[in-house]
Amino acid sequence: MLTNLRHLVEADFARTGSRRTIALTDGTLRDAHQCLWATRMRTEHMLPITRRIADAGFGAVEAIAMVGFDAGVLFLNQDPFERVRLLADRITTAPLRAAVRSNLLHGFYPQPDDINELFVERMFVNGIRDFAVLDSLHSWDNVAPGIRIAKRLGAKVTIALVFNLAPGYDDDFYVRQAREVIDRFGVDTISLADAGGSLTVERTRTLVPALRAAIGETRLELNTHCLTGMGPQVALEAAVCGADQILTAVDPLANGNSLPSAQMMARDLRALGFDVDVDDRSLDEVGDYLGKLAAQLDYPVGVPAEYDPANYQTQYAGGAMTNLEAQLKAAGIADKLPAVIEEIGSVREELGSPVMATPFPAIVAAQAVMNVLNAERYAVVPDEVKKYVCGYFGALPLPVDDNVKDLVMNNGSRDISETPPQLDPILPELRRRYGHLSPDEMILRYMYGDQKIDALVPVEDSFRVEQSIVELVAGLGRMQSTHNVRLVAPGIELRANG
Repeated sequence: MLTNLRHLVEADFARTGSRRTIALTDGTLRDAHQCLWATRMRTEHMLPITRRIADAGFGAVEAIAMVGFDAGVLFLNQDPFERVRLLADRITTAPLRAAVRSNLLHGFYPQPDDINELFVERMFVNGIRDFAVLDSLHSWDNVAPGIRIAKRLGAKVTIALVFNLAPGYDDDFYVRQAREVIDRFGVDTISLADAGGSLTVERTRTLVPALRAAIGETRLELNTHCLTGMGPQVALEAAVCGADQILTAVDPLANGNSLPSAQMMARDLRALGFDVDVDDRSLDEVGDYLGKLAAQLDYPVGVPAEYDPANYQTQYAGGAMTNLEAQLKAAGIADKLPAVIEEIGSVREELGSPVMATPFPAIVAAQAVMNVLNAERYAVVPDEVKKYVCGYFGALPLPVDDNVKDLVMNNGSRDISETPPQLDPILPELRRRYGHLSPDEMILRYMYGDQKIDALVPVEDSFRVEQSIVELVAGLGRMQSTHNVRLVAPGIELRANG
C-alpha cells in the first residue's frame, strides 16, 4: 500500500514541482482521553506537558468539547473555563480549538440562540481561537448564530461534516454541505469527521477528492478514529487524495477507540514524500509523560484494534463507546454490553440511521439499553428519543420506521409536545438572577445548577507523575549544569557534583 501511495505522491511532485506539507492537529487533550478515559483527564494532568505540545509544531490544538464541560463539572469538580484559560496561557504557538456540538449547550436539548452566542463569545475571551462546529443532522441554521459570532470576533471556524454509512449520504451530499457552509459562513476549514471509524479506504478515494475539488482553497482536515483498525490507512489515503491536515493523538493515547498516532503519522507521511513540520522529540516526551500518567492513574492506553466489520453497522463513536462501557459498569450491568451493542445497530437503522455523533450515540444507546432490559422493545422510550422523532433537533434526513414511530409516540412521555416549542431568549432572566456574577459563572450555573458550581475547586499547578530513582538520576545526568545536587529520601542519600 505504501509503495502505491508513494508513487502517487512522487507523480504529484513531478507535475507541480512542489512538495506538499501535511499539518497535524492535536487531539490529545480533548478527543483522545474522551475516547480512552471517558474524558477523565484533569486539568492539572495536562499542564506539565503544555510546553512540549506547544513546541511540537501542531497546526491546531484541541482543548475541550462540550463533553469536557460535562465531565469537568459533574465528575471532576473543575471549571472548564479555567482549563481553557490555563491552556491558552501556555500554548501560544498554535490556535487553541474547542469543539461545539450544535446548539446543544445544556445537556442534549437545543438552547436559545442568545445563550449559545454568549458561550462562543466567552470561549473566545478565555482563549479559544478555532471553533470546530458540528451539527449531526447537518442542519446549519442550528449553528449559524454561533458561527457568525466567532467570525465577527476573528476566530477560525472549522465545520465538521460527519461521515455516515446510510442511504443518501453519498459524495454529492457531502459536497453540497461543504459548499453551503463555505458560501454561508466563509469557514476556514472543512473537517471530514469520522467519529465511528467507519470510513473505508475505498470511500476515501472518492469522497476526499470530491471535497478537495469542491472547496477550493479552503483547508481540508480528516478526523478519523481507529475502532476498526483502519484509521491510520484511511488517514494516509486522505493525505494523498488532498487532505491538508490530519487530527491525531500522541501515542499512547492513540489507537483503540482513539485517533491515529501523531508519531506514526509523521513518520509514515514523510516516508510517502510529504513534509510534516512536527518536532519528533517533543512528541516522544509528551508520550513518555502520558504513559507514566496512565500507569499512575491505572488508566488504559490505546491498543491497535482488531478489524471488526460489525463496527460498520453500529458506527458507534469512540468517545461514546468508552462512556457507554463506564455507564453500564456503574449501573452493574456491564455483562449486557454485547447485547446493547448489537441492539444499537438495530435501533439506529429503525430511527432513520442518524449520524452517530453527538448527541445521537447517547440517544440511540439509551433506547438500546431500554430494549435490552425490558421484555418488549420500545416499551420504555427515553424523552430524548421521542424528541428526536418529533424533530426537536432538526429535520430528519431519513424517515423513522413507521412501526417504531408509532411505538415511540404511544409509549413516550405525554408531556413532550409533538411540535417542538419556540426557543425564547433566556439571557434577560439569567442576568436578573446572576447579574452579580461573571458571564462564565452565569453560564455554568445555568448549565449545571448552583450546587454543582459551588462544589468546583481551583486547579493547583503542582501535579507531577511519579518517577523512579533510576529515571531521576538519568535525568539529572542529562542536565547541563555546574551545580551540586543532593537527593535525600528514606533510607537513601545521593550526591552529584556538576
